[in-house]
This record gives sequence, structure tokens and C-alpha cells, in this order.
Amino acid sequence: MESLGVVESWTEWDRLREVWVGSLENKSLDAPQEPAVARKMACYQKYNWPVRDRLQDADCLAEAKKQLDNYIEVLKQEGIIVQRPKVFDTQVEIKTPMWSVERMSGFTCPRDLFFVAGKQVIEAPMSWRCRYFEHLAWRDLLMSYYKSDPRMRWSAAPKPMLVDDSFGGEGEERSIRNSEIFFDAADSRRFGRDVFFQSAHTANDLGREWVRRELAAQGVRVQDFDFQSQQHFSHIDARLTPVDEGLCFYSSMDPPTDAMLQLFRENEWNILDAGFREDCRSTSDQCAPGIHLNVLTIAPKVCIVEKNEKKLTKLLSDEGCDVLPIEFSACYPWGGALNCYTLDIHRDGPAQKSYFPTLDMQAERQAAKSEKP
Repeated sequence: MESLGVVESWTEWDRLREVWVGSLENKSLDAPQEPAVARKMACYQKYNWPVRDRLQDADCLAEAKKQLDNYIEVLKQEGIIVQRPKVFDTQVEIKTPMWSVERMSGFTCPRDLFFVAGKQVIEAPMSWRCRYFEHLAWRDLLMSYYKSDPRMRWSAAPKPMLVDDSFGGEGEERSIRNSEIFFDAADSRRFGRDVFFQSAHTANDLGREWVRRELAAQGVRVQDFDFQSQQHFSHIDARLTPVDEGLCFYSSMDPPTDAMLQLFRENEWNILDAGFREDCRSTSDQCAPGIHLNVLTIAPKVCIVEKNEKKLTKLLSDEGCDVLPIEFSACYPWGGALNCYTLDIHRDGPAQKSYFPTLDMQAERQAAKSEKP
């Protein structure tokens, strides 16, 4: 399908026009052995999810491919342009002067690699050795946008060295150190003029500060977002999910701090507890308590949701949302859920609209204070 050739997306909920969808081709049944993978596995071993089907990994991967193909067809039927990566061999050793790992992870989740802030695409400096070169599968598409869209900005954070000292000791749940710039792109949530960003298992304070300085150049504000617990290995898109202006959800197993909830409520947001996940497809599912919140919103209050998340579907419907249910949980063990497997390249909607008046007032006060002699 022909591309719009234009990069622009300011929120998670405006009407979606063009999207990237990851691939399960060349996905290995065996996880690479490296610090980032070990960190994730250690975090999820404490959960005892109710497993719906106990399938062998090969069977689960085959079904996941079918579910992913169906997802793509649903998106196309909604009139959304779908772009795919240019995959290459993953079953070869990755090597730098500092380290090596036996294979790549795959090409499932462009949401982790890049995020679009308005007209700017940012490449993330992830803490995964096995994903060090994954961005190259999307390079041709990025170049096509860069050539066709003179307004597009394309930035890449400094590539980390990923030496052993970048990581904490064995058993540490939050084990990337603040010695290099680290973040996954999915550690961000976009609300027009404001981007909420977490510093957690896959992002550190230096990473968040790099994004803050980078986006300040175009007038976008990066706000710290905090949760009551840092125990859950999760990107923010499985912890906080806006589906329209003024309507947002979080997981009861992983709630925001009281200060975060207050910020939303004082700005007239209805922020609701969406419970916790119901569905688990495989014994190898390594997903977060809020993975049910990892929906893809394709228009205001129009959400694609995992079919077996019945409680979430009812909650969304009760709040006036249209739900498109599809089966997708066989894909979970291979990278994540519906939002994880995508990257929205173009959404309709106003540029840099503010959805948080109190943050505007705070910024004005700070500006006035700095102008005083």
C-alpha cells in the first residue's frame, strides 16, 4: 500500500492514518543470553498467570503469525496504511569491540525502537544487546519519509556501549545503571504538547533527560511519570493508556502515584482503574500485569483490544468506546501486545495542543521567575 509520505503524530488517540507493524519472521524460539533478557525474565518469574492453553513454543509461534496477519488485515480494512520491516538474518552472532551475543531478538516491536513526537522520529538507545541493530530493518522506510517530507526531523540518541558495568548485579530488578543514556521508545506516552516519560527498567534518568532536552527544541515538554511501584518490568504503554482527550486507564496491579492521579484529575481527565489482565496464552508469556491495556487506539474512543480481555472490553464500552476485539495473545510471548507491535507514523489531530492547563500555568510561572533580574 502506498505511503502518505508524511510523519506527524501528537497523541495516542487521534485518528490513525499510517502505521508500522512488526514481523515474526526470523524469530528464534530461544531467547538470546544477555543481561537485558535475563533482567526481564527475572522480573516476570514472580507472576503466576492463569494459563489458558499450554502449547509448545513452536505451536504458539505458528499461531502468533496467524494472529498477526489477521491484525494487519483488520487495520487495512479500517483504511489504515500498513508498513512492514525489511527483515534480515537474525541467527548470526552480533559483535562489537565490547561484547558479543549469539543472535538477534527479531523485528516484532517498532514501538520500542522509535517514537514519533509530532514531526520528529527519535531512535532509542535501548539496553538490549540482542536488539542493537534491529532499527536497520526500518531504515529504508525512514529514508523514504526523510526524502519525501521536508518537515520531518530524524534524531538518534547516542548508541550505548552496553558494557558489563552498564548493568547491575545479579538479581537486581532495576538493573541498568545511570552511567549511559538508556531508554526504550515505549517508555513514553504522548499527550500533545506534553510527553510523559518513565525512568524504570528500560529507561534511566539520563535517558529521560536526553529526551527532555531533545524535544524542548520544538516546544514539547517532557514530564516525569511515576508509579507506586517500580517492581513491574513494563513499558509505560502497558501501565497508562489514554483512548481520547480526557479519558485514560491504568492497571490496578500497577497504579500511578497519588500525585500523578491528582495531576490528571485536576485537569479534568477521567482516569480509571482497568483492573488487571485476564488472559495468558502460553507458559512462556513474559508480559506485564497491565498488558491488557496495551491496546491500539485507531481513532478517539475506537480501540483494538485482545478478544479474551472481557472485563476491559466491558469497561471501555461502558465509557462510550467502540471496541474491535481480535485474538492476539499468542503474540505476547514474542514481544508484547497490540500497541507494542506497532508504531503510528501519521495521525490526524492538532499540533502541540495542551491537555494539561495546570502544566501551562506552571511553565508560565517558571518563565516569569527566570525573567526577573
